[in-house]
Amino acid sequence: MEPVERIRKALGIKAEAVGVKYTDEVSTPKPAQGKYTVCTGILEAAEGKVVMLSKETCPCPGGQVHLGLTEAKAIPLKFLVEGEKLWCDVKTATRSRIEWLKIAPPPLGIAGKVYLYPASMDVFVPDLVLFLVNAEQVSRLITLAQFWDGKTPSFEMRGAMCWSAITYPLVSGNFNITVGDISGRRIAGWNENIMIATVPVEKVQGIADAIDKSTAGTARPSEDFEKIIASIKAMRNK
Repeated sequence: MEPVERIRKALGIKAEAVGVKYTDEVSTPKPAQGKYTVCTGILEAAEGKVVMLSKETCPCPGGQVHLGLTEAKAIPLKFLVEGEKLWCDVKTATRSRIEWLKIAPPPLGIAGKVYLYPASMDVFVPDLVLFLVNAEQVSRLITLAQFWDGKTPSFEMRGAMCWSAITYPLVSGNFNITVGDISGRRIAGWNENIMIATVPVEKVQGIADAIDKSTAGTARPSEDFEKIIASIKAMRNK
């Protein structure tokens, strides 16, 4: 997708942008062999692979549930408390689960497959585009995303990476920023300085169109503003 590549290049994002598509179609090229968690699949797609997640190919029960590939059975809250040690007790874990279910429940019934792939390959028209970004790139994306209407969405970083990076933006339609959950980051080996910016496909063009108009993109500030910046820098360096 040309707008996606414009955004990636303008912001200096090194990794491939990752397209996310819910579909029962078969991709061309065919997906990579093997099984992938969502946390690992995002990284593999950012490095050039086409990854297909389904009940059979995603070994993470939580990932299957969050993506809507299968219905939730008994949630192992005790394991999350005593094994992963993510909450102090089961009632607190239950409280957290109830909150994220209210915000964005799993999108059951859309499709039996979720593809993750380099957006530059045009495998499908994506539902979402994921950018793997650092803090400055996030700051620029937030500014570009609100350039036309001045509205900043409610960002959700809670819960599993698959929920905050895919489920929440898919169900809500919101642009989202997330650092992902600590277990997912460690298991998949995420770089400590990288986070995820997820853009619903219908919002991509607006961000791309703002690039040459905003200083968060490639536009130059006015002379008066440049003088202010220079003055502040001079004071800082004294």
